[in-house]
Amino acid sequence: MMSRLVPALGALLLSLSTPAFAQTGGTVAPVTGLPATAWEAAYARPLDDAAVAEPEIFRLLTEWASVKDPKNPGLHRKYIGEDEAKLVIRHLRRDGRLDAGEIDLLEEYAFPKDRVIQLTRIGPDGRPDKASRTAVTTPPGMMQSFARELTAMWQTEWERPDAAGWPLLVGIYARDPKKNDILRKRVRAAGQAMLSARWQASNAGNRWAPFRDAIRLYDGATLTLPQAQWPAGKQLLYDAAADTDRYWADAIQDFLYNWLKPAG
Repeated sequence: MMSRLVPALGALLLSLSTPAFAQTGGTVAPVTGLPATAWEAAYARPLDDAAVAEPEIFRLLTEWASVKDPKNPGLHRKYIGEDEAKLVIRHLRRDGRLDAGEIDLLEEYAFPKDRVIQLTRIGPDGRPDKASRTAVTTPPGMMQSFARELTAMWQTEWERPDAAGWPLLVGIYARDPKKNDILRKRVRAAGQAMLSARWQASNAGNRWAPFRDAIRLYDGATLTLPQAQWPAGKQLLYDAAADTDRYWADAIQDFLYNWLKPAG
């Protein structure tokens, strides 16, 4: 297996070495779009132990050295480490965007528990090829790498000028918390990372302007959303600010953000 993979992987690594392909932890591809088709919406359900992948990504996730599961001899589990996960991530970024199916793929593999994902290849007609379904494990190295990628990706959305990423972030936070808990927590953690940087630049001398201005920016951006999303926007901003305050051992003055706290 590996002898057949070496030439192909060498060519792929060479193509990914160009500046157009960002490295993990560097410039992250923007997040664009929601499910474009009915089948993608069905497959993009979070944490349902299933995902779809373009043929090249499917190959990378299924053609590593296969190891039989002693508890289930009929199941070949694919073990993937940190380096392989980074290779998959770089390839996902090749077109400069991440669609809903790719986000779901990352979320499935970044879940902090050993699971077996039913991975299905997208066929030539652009639809899932059900006959290709293959069981693939989520080992720690891969989970950690994908989790870092997702946190960095959502932080990029928080950092976009003029709160341009806010509609996407609020739309995710407005989803059912019971079905989207991990995804919502990751979006919230990215907000805490962004606000922490603003807090570090704040002090009494500048009247906490960096932190205060960030809160005002996103609060104002909430009011430009459809009114039905205002509660989710307020809640996300409050939760991220409160998380930041806790991270800094309650050093942030409550009046800078406590007015965002939803009633009730």
